[in-house]
Amino acid sequence: MEFPSPHAIQDSKASGRSFGAVDLLKLVLEALHPTLQFDLAAAVICEDNRHVVPVFTTGRLSPAVTEGVHVQALAAFVELAGADHVTWPSDPPAVIQLSTFGERPIAEPDSYEDAPLVVGGAVTGMLRMSVARPLTQEQRSRYFAMASDVSKAIERLDAQRGQSRLVQERLLQSEKMSSVGQLVSGVAHELNNPLTGIMGFAQLLLLRDLDESARKQIETIYAEAERASKIVSNLLTFARRRKAQKEPSNLNTLIERVLELRNYDLRVRNIETELELDPALPETMVDANQIQQVLLNIIINAEQAMRGDGEGAEGTLRIRSSADERNVIVAFQDTGPGMSAETLRRIFDPFFTTKEAGEGTGLGLTISYGIIEDHGGRIWAESGPGRGTTFLIELPIIAGAATPRRAASEPAPAAAIERRRILVVDDEESIQQLLTGVLEMDGHDVHVASNGREALDRVGREPFDLIITDIKMPVMGGPDLYRRLSDDANPLARRVIFITGDTVAPETRKFLQGVDNAVLAKPFRLRDVRESVRAALAR
Repeated sequence: MEFPSPHAIQDSKASGRSFGAVDLLKLVLEALHPTLQFDLAAAVICEDNRHVVPVFTTGRLSPAVTEGVHVQALAAFVELAGADHVTWPSDPPAVIQLSTFGERPIAEPDSYEDAPLVVGGAVTGMLRMSVARPLTQEQRSRYFAMASDVSKAIERLDAQRGQSRLVQERLLQSEKMSSVGQLVSGVAHELNNPLTGIMGFAQLLLLRDLDESARKQIETIYAEAERASKIVSNLLTFARRRKAQKEPSNLNTLIERVLELRNYDLRVRNIETELELDPALPETMVDANQIQQVLLNIIINAEQAMRGDGEGAEGTLRIRSSADERNVIVAFQDTGPGMSAETLRRIFDPFFTTKEAGEGTGLGLTISYGIIEDHGGRIWAESGPGRGTTFLIELPIIAGAATPRRAASEPAPAAAIERRRILVVDDEESIQQLLTGVLEMDGHDVHVASNGREALDRVGREPFDLIITDIKMPVMGGPDLYRRLSDDANPLARRVIFITGDTVAPETRKFLQGVDNAVLAKPFRLRDVRESVRAALAR
């Protein structure tokens, strides 16, 4: 049959309510009424594991008639669709007046013509229409053809509604991540400043002649501070919103980074982690941030599956990596309760979740599936009740340009260098002292300022060869200091080194991407400071 025009559908949505199956049925029945001349019709529609039973009428219905139509429609649908629907709750019947509505009372019909509504190969609804006399073959064919067309239209509406929900959830998730990014940005800045002091002064102490006991203790201080800095760095990586950027990466390294974020939670829940990582695992081209998001989601799911109810709950998460000629494979095997075949079939469906309300959106694995698919790989799970779950990720080995890697090392002894006047600008006294200490060891004449305004005043009174400045400071930050130097055509603008503990803030990233100056991310190594100073002085 021919469906109502888009204008009619648009008019029906004027109230701002989303257009759904009931609206569609109302418009179709009004178009069909002149031909079939029925007094009333009813429908049963399955939505979110409940029954919606609208009653469409051309006249007045008493409460008794309405309830009778409602009960009979449900009974007929259960007989048609199966006994499973007996336990489903039902909304109170909604009486909907058709455009041919009049004041005459409508009695409960003696007979109906029922037609199933089939969506996705399953009976998910039923339309029934009152008939005063049996339909002719032509009328019956038209009626069932209409029901078939309505089924297809409902399927399209469900798909659109699902897509709309997915977009809305992703927008909400994006907003949440934006808020998390702002929070992490502030926290990272506050943590990176003291970590820079701890790691920097530990490096300075390691340059001295120390007895073995003192050296080991200082090395422990440095190692623990470095571990904390890696956690902050990983948090910044997850909070950063950026376009996908593929680069050569080793999945073993990405796994270890994610575990650094979850080690504490796994430990307090008595979950042991067993790693079987192939040391010869080849690199492949991936977006490291996206793949870490997938790995984190799988590890958290495994952790929640093994969480248990009591304090004695425990489990084991085994993570294996391997490779064949064409692919890198990673497996995550937990000792949780496992999943049924039905649950396993739906785990990548949008909004499907077995978690308690508020514990998840049901989008984590859906997004993970999309990320792996975009990388040309595949992700799947193997499970069964009582035997745990194994998630497997397979990614193609794609060669890319190798990026140089810097090996960690102790600060190198100072090389002979010409003495220069250097201005250190930072509102943290510990950072001032640290940079003053390492630069004076190299023979430089070091002066300090607490903000950009104070630095400009000093630059106006005395000459300097180089400025090292923090990005965020009270009164005036590093970017404004740089702009003032540039506006005044001061050659020092080319010899500014920026230091920052916040690489997430959009305004910071935008500024740093627009300048051709060196940047040191806190906490930095003293070797990096020396190399950056030498390079800047050579400009």
